[in-house]
Amino acid sequence: MFLSVVMPAYNEEAAIEAVVMDHVRVLEQLGGRIQQWEVVCVDDASRDRTSEILHALSVREPRVRVVRNAANLGIFGAFTRCYREARGTHVYSTGSDGQWPPENLLPMLDRLLSGADLVLGVRGNRREVYTIPRRIVSYCFNTLPRILFGVTVLDAGSVKMGVREIFQFDLISKSPFFEAERLIKAARKGYKIDFVEIRFVTRTGGKATGGSWKNVRNSVLDMFRCLAVYGLRG
Repeated sequence: MFLSVVMPAYNEEAAIEAVVMDHVRVLEQLGGRIQQWEVVCVDDASRDRTSEILHALSVREPRVRVVRNAANLGIFGAFTRCYREARGTHVYSTGSDGQWPPENLLPMLDRLLSGADLVLGVRGNRREVYTIPRRIVSYCFNTLPRILFGVTVLDAGSVKMGVREIFQFDLISKSPFFEAERLIKAARKGYKIDFVEIRFVTRTGGKATGGSWKNVRNSVLDMFRCLAVYGLRG
């Protein structure tokens, strides 16, 4: 196994160094469980010191690769660039904001090595971390795919680990709904999907944008575009 740990970053100077090096520490502790690994950071045209910090990290640790987008591509574009840049046979997709402790990849790796093609981390403590409006948005977008497409996603926007092919899918969605569509498409193609509870913590810096009304609106539109293509409940 060659594991690519990928994370986009936009204006994350407060957390990015600790996040990257904490992941390096956990990966180094895996020993012979994986043969090779890399950390791929896509700087989505940050306006703060994120790019400078990432460059310095890549000099210190050669297994950290940094790619910078010339213009800000948003959540969909940044993650898609991450997946395309990954060289591994398997991908672990996470965030750079410090809300996803690197130890989460350990139980997910266990499930992957036990035969799953894709493992999704489920946040069991969203009630303590998210505001009520954000929890409502999250609940709707985790419930509607099951109702409309007959696919359980539980926590589509969370961290995930799986075979490279799933992260290379051509998708209809260009909004945050693209990760729910990834799960829908993987399920329709017969990939084995598993779920494991993970830790999720409060931000230490930066600003969250995933729950913006613009992203919510675009996700609703993409969901109905997917429904027209994939059909109701398969």
